[in-house]
Amino acid sequence: CQHFQNLDKEEVQRGYSNMILIMKILRMKEVEQALIDLRENKPVAPPRDGTKTAYQGILPWFANVQPHMDIAQGHLDESVFAANLAEVAMGNGREIYQNPVMFFSKTFFTGGLKTVIRRVIKGLNGGEDAENRVISLQTGFGGGKTHTLISLYHIARLGKKAAEASYMQTVLADAARPDYETASLAVFSNTTNDPTQGRMVDGLHIRTLWGELAWQLAGQEGYEVIRANDENRTAPKGLFKKVLEMSSPALILIDELADYCVAASGVVVGGSTLSDQTISFVQELSQAIAATGRSVLVATLPASVAEVANSTQAAQILTSLSSRLGRIGADTKPVAEEEIYEVIRRRLFENIGSEEEIEKVIGEYMTLYQSAWTEIPANATRMEYRDRLRKSYPFHPELIDMFRIRWASHHDFQRTRGVLRLLASIVADLWKRQGSLPGTNALIHPSDVRFENLDALSGQLKKLYGNGYDAVISADVSGIASNAFKIDQEKAEYGHHMLTQGLAATILLASFGSTSANKGISVEEIKLALLKPNAFNHNSINGALDALEAHAHYLYYSTAATTSKRYWFHTKPNINILINQARSEIKRHELEGEILRRVQEKSKRIEFFNVLVNPSEEIPEQTRLTLILLGPQYLTQGDGLSEKTKETIARIATKKGSGERIYRNTLLFLVCSELATGKLYEHLRDYLACLKIRQDYASQLEADQKEDIRKKIDDYEKQISSALCTAYSLVIKYSVKNGFQRLAVRDFRESLDVQINLSLMQLLKTEEWLLDGVGKNTLVSNNLFPEVQRPLRVKEVYEAFLRYDDKPMITGIAAVQNSLLRFCQSGELAIATGEGDPWGQIYYKETPPLFDVTQSGFWLVDKSFYKPAAPPPGKVGEEPEPAPDQAPPRDAVRHYKSIVVSGKVDLANYNQIFTSFIMPLSSNQVEIEIRIRGRSTEANPLTESSPQYKITKESAQQLGLKWEGEE
Repeated sequence: CQHFQNLDKEEVQRGYSNMILIMKILRMKEVEQALIDLRENKPVAPPRDGTKTAYQGILPWFANVQPHMDIAQGHLDESVFAANLAEVAMGNGREIYQNPVMFFSKTFFTGGLKTVIRRVIKGLNGGEDAENRVISLQTGFGGGKTHTLISLYHIARLGKKAAEASYMQTVLADAARPDYETASLAVFSNTTNDPTQGRMVDGLHIRTLWGELAWQLAGQEGYEVIRANDENRTAPKGLFKKVLEMSSPALILIDELADYCVAASGVVVGGSTLSDQTISFVQELSQAIAATGRSVLVATLPASVAEVANSTQAAQILTSLSSRLGRIGADTKPVAEEEIYEVIRRRLFENIGSEEEIEKVIGEYMTLYQSAWTEIPANATRMEYRDRLRKSYPFHPELIDMFRIRWASHHDFQRTRGVLRLLASIVADLWKRQGSLPGTNALIHPSDVRFENLDALSGQLKKLYGNGYDAVISADVSGIASNAFKIDQEKAEYGHHMLTQGLAATILLASFGSTSANKGISVEEIKLALLKPNAFNHNSINGALDALEAHAHYLYYSTAATTSKRYWFHTKPNINILINQARSEIKRHELEGEILRRVQEKSKRIEFFNVLVNPSEEIPEQTRLTLILLGPQYLTQGDGLSEKTKETIARIATKKGSGERIYRNTLLFLVCSELATGKLYEHLRDYLACLKIRQDYASQLEADQKEDIRKKIDDYEKQISSALCTAYSLVIKYSVKNGFQRLAVRDFRESLDVQINLSLMQLLKTEEWLLDGVGKNTLVSNNLFPEVQRPLRVKEVYEAFLRYDDKPMITGIAAVQNSLLRFCQSGELAIATGEGDPWGQIYYKETPPLFDVTQSGFWLVDKSFYKPAAPPPGKVGEEPEPAPDQAPPRDAVRHYKSIVVSGKVDLANYNQIFTSFIMPLSSNQVEIEIRIRGRSTEANPLTESSPQYKITKESAQQLGLKWEGEE
């Protein structure tokens, strides 16, 4: 604001407006208001707590740290992390590497770098032993080698001036100070001199490594010492010591020598190659350095042959160079494992903000991890992890380790440079989007990565692991078409935190660098990488993970050798994408056909109903209790029935063909709930898709995919069985008088047949739609109880419950027959035979033999019709005959200990067994032993897959009966 005072009015207003806009984006309302007041020349009250009052609790990282300008402004040139020693030596490198002030201001002096600098300075001063003046830097790709060489280049050129520079005080405090004005420098890399053509400089055609070094160290005079060797491309022997003495103090920096030698192996030199000659010269050079004071050689070598050219010849070259440099030199590692955190912070941020705020953030995370200790890896709750949080701030350590450990295992990934480049692009993207970032942002997590915004990251991913990951990202991980985005959109709880997208990004980042049982990332590691203070619960991660697992096309998981699943992405589509493609090919009529097939199969096990599945409207008369299961096209709509369903039920219930239906009180209808049918269709579509894939891709599926398909089919079978029960849960009864009556089953079972046999049957009885027996009040209220002047034919009483839909329904013949027998035995009524006037026989307080409610010869009559027979006249002196209801003397009748009735009964007369035998003996401790034999026929063979086999065997088990099959 003070700066604005030196500007003209228009610039001041524009400056205030820009600052106010920035504060609005950062949600710093008090500062925003203060700027408005300043612009309008109003007095400004200081904020109560500075700018931090805009945030509650811990500060987001972007309110505490300050990235370097190019990152903050979104002008990040990622090639700035690609250091090139040769360009620096030629004076045309990037300013960040060319300018020592800028270069060292962004350099973190690691322990390894300090060691190398100390050795080089002491070597150039003449105070270092020979074995420390030949230094080989052999680390993994991107391990800080080139950055070290550039540091040494600047120190050699600065000489004594380095001690005067403020930016060098940190490193020189632990090292000797240069006592030379400047050192002679020779820089060679695989791009300095072409092995085949060499290079032209000041009229000279320099062809070899030794020619380059002699020319750069001592000019024309130095070159003349080894001219013949350079022209013939043969390694000099005992000559290079003279070149070093001419240029003392001298520093030789050789980068990527192995790459140069691989290329030089194609240049024939006499009976050898230029590669062989170069390797021989390295030995000569090392010995010359050792024999000459104030000269130092620093050379870099890759850690593995895969970083050069993965061939036998490259391996031999690397082994030879390592052997020759290692005989005299000392290996040094520029960047130790833990130092990479500080390297990253120095290269990406101007400052990392308040230490107090950092400690608050760490404290919040450790509290969170302590509370969720059962859900995350055990190491996250220890003090060592607190130190890692502190070192990696503002990054979550798991994000850095994704690149530092997992990605860096690839031989083409530059360990330090690559990590810096990718993290810089992530910071630049998040800094730009900070006003719209969801939830808590105290640290930068792997879940904050958005691949659709990060060309550098997705490009590096495809370069290392294949272009196929382009499809993985767009289909499952990132962008509005991805499955992760769709899941977040469907569930607000996830969408608020972009949880599924963050989850998918984390899994993708962790999909590399491990194999076998440790492939991918575990659920515990996922939660450690995602959980944030004051954000979502860890159970939400479980839900999002389940949803992603169900929908992602390229997501894989394994439970091998561990109790926790491990997840990763792969470019080979998983079975889900094949299922989704097959799902789109399943037609509606196929789904309806599959539903009817399953219902038909279940109907074979329904015990208490005569079952008709989706019948035509030409249904014959039904004299048994009949349950009609309508097809899935007949639905309920909300709380009512569709017009189509109403018309169908009413027509079937009242019409038989073109005539009126006689038996109207035997029909119940089971129809589908429209809401529940939607889920049934989804499960069926998945099931049929899996069957289709198993059949169509039988020869293409791998073993794990076949197993995956098998498991999915089993899972869908269970889900379909459950959904079928939920769908077929509404029973309808229609009568002309009462219209449509409905009952909803709520006691769902595991199978539709079990649900109908148990839950539906119990519901119908509880609601008194269905009677096991008819009571006297029911008979009286329906004019079905006999009076003195109104005997009733038993068959008509029975059929009244079948014909007239204003009466309750009955479970079967026994419901009426047993009840009437009970009323007769108890003296409520009498049962007569014949046609009356007179009756053939009247039974009262006893069981009529062969009583059958379906026969026309039995009547219900008032009990007054029963007249006990008069005793016959007796002779004088004889004892009178006992009354009908008086038992004769014991010695006058034959007594039986028990009565056993056995033999074959025709199936048509089987119902008579109950009335003629079981009911009369019900008070005589009746015991029932049965032997039922069914024979296989050509039309109905008995096999293990036949419904007769399954029903009888399961029923026998339930009743504790012996079941035998004769083969």
